[in-house]
Amino acid sequence: SKPIQKALNEYRAAWKLPLKQGFSLSCSRLAQISQQPAAFDFPCANLPENFYYTGPFRNASPRTIPFPHERLTGQPLIYASLGTVQSTKQEIFSCIAEACVGLDVQLVLSYGGGMNVEAVERMPGSPLVVEYAPQMELISKARLTITHGGLNTVLDSLSHGVPLVAIPITYEQPGTGARIQWTGTGEVVPSDGLSISKLRGAIQRVLTEDSYSNNAFRLQQAIRQSGGVKRAADVVEQAVGFKHPALSKLTSNVSSVSRSVA
Repeated sequence: SKPIQKALNEYRAAWKLPLKQGFSLSCSRLAQISQQPAAFDFPCANLPENFYYTGPFRNASPRTIPFPHERLTGQPLIYASLGTVQSTKQEIFSCIAEACVGLDVQLVLSYGGGMNVEAVERMPGSPLVVEYAPQMELISKARLTITHGGLNTVLDSLSHGVPLVAIPITYEQPGTGARIQWTGTGEVVPSDGLSISKLRGAIQRVLTEDSYSNNAFRLQQAIRQSGGVKRAADVVEQAVGFKHPALSKLTSNVSSVSRSVA
């Protein structure tokens, strides 16, 4: 948190605002917004009154990402990505590819620019490997998403009712993985001690046991009801307008309903 606090204080100094002495003090007194739905969080009895679950901050992308749709086989689709920051983890990509060998699935692996051509060509099996992919479109067709546990990809998957296998690496990913386990929306295989057999077992369980897809569908419904980016914008506008943490009765009521979903 120290680098974040340093950056914040540089801007606060430029705007002649008091410097913050602790990162925790930077939480807004007007509104604190989470893009998780309440149903994807642990039970929290002591949330501030100005805390709001709104669901994912996702709008349709204005970009069109090329993708060889003609190479999709019609087999059950597994979409795999480690995002962009973790895109150099060649050994994890290779483990994912090897774990899918012999399964009646088609693996689409988006590597985010972190591998060279030789590494792509050495991927085990016959995955469809692309540098970047139209993620939301592919997830909407998928039976399973394999991810490092980045919150955006996890919420993209749950927004389509698609269960997950997560391989958390760092940052928020272990916490997101814990929530995947808590909600029963997938399996988590820690990156420490990752093996082909452990990963293949997790993939097979999620593909064959109905509880994972049923729980992912439940989260999909919760996300649809939580308001998303429009809800978040409404909270911000009302908070700024009132300049007080007690927002309008309507806003407070919606927040209470969102929390009760958990």
